[in-house]
Amino acid sequence: MNTVRDPQKQNNIMCYGPDIVDKFLKQNQISMIVRSHQNPVDAIDKFSANQLITITSTPNYAGNCGNNACMLIIQKKLVISPKIIQPAAQGTAWQQISDATEGENSSVRRPTTPPRERTIAAN
Repeated sequence: MNTVRDPQKQNNIMCYGPDIVDKFLKQNQISMIVRSHQNPVDAIDKFSANQLITITSTPNYAGNCGNNACMLIIQKKLVISPKIIQPAAQGTAWQQISDATEGENSSVRRPTTPPRERTIAAN
C-alpha cells in the first residue's frame, strides 16, 4: 500500500513492482502499458524493462512547474520514439490556428465537407 498518496489508508492506491506489471501484461495478452496523468521529472519514465511507460502531455503544468512534456511516436513492431516538448518562453502566446498557413500547422481549420445527397431507393 502507498501510505504517502493514500494517507487515509482506504486501499485506493497501491505500489507494485515489475512482477505485477509482467503478470498483468501476460494475463491480458498485451505487450506494453502507456499511461499519463502524472508528471515525470523528465517528461517520460520507463519502468519494468520498458513495459510500462508514463508520460506527461502538459509542458509547464499548471503554469508553474517548468516541466517538459512528451509525446510518443509508435511505429510497427512497437518501435517507440519519444518526442520532448519544451514549455514556451514566459509570456509567449500560442499560435492562433486562424493565423497559420496550411504548411505551418497540420490542424489548420478547413472548410467542412458538404453533406452527400441522399438517394432514395425505389420500392
